[in-house]
Amino acid sequence: MHPREIKKLQSRSRNLRVKQIAPNTLVVTSRSNPYANHIVSIETDGEGTIHARCTCPWAQNGGFGCSHVLAALSYLAQRQKRAVSFWLDLADAQRQRHRILRLAGTNGDGAIYITTRPLKDVA
Repeated sequence: MHPREIKKLQSRSRNLRVKQIAPNTLVVTSRSNPYANHIVSIETDGEGTIHARCTCPWAQNGGFGCSHVLAALSYLAQRQKRAVSFWLDLADAQRQRHRILRLAGTNGDGAIYITTRPLKDVA
């Protein structure tokens, strides 16, 4: 299942706490239950495509690109002093004129495009 409202998911993901427990594994708080956590694992292939899995119910039922995955990707980007934005349409991502990454869906279920840019210095 492809998410429909990516900007809403991106906004929700900003309120989630993330902790990295291994190089490719992160623990992300649940949106629906602040006392629960979900495990997100992230891998990249040789072409730069990102593959992410989450233990949340939506992801376990075939969804990809849940708010937990978006939070984990944002966390990893921030650690590299980068900011990311998420797009459902490649043309929308290309208009941003930044580097584009691809979060692959499951079973050929489309993709989410990620633009990445340096974080602005806050003075």
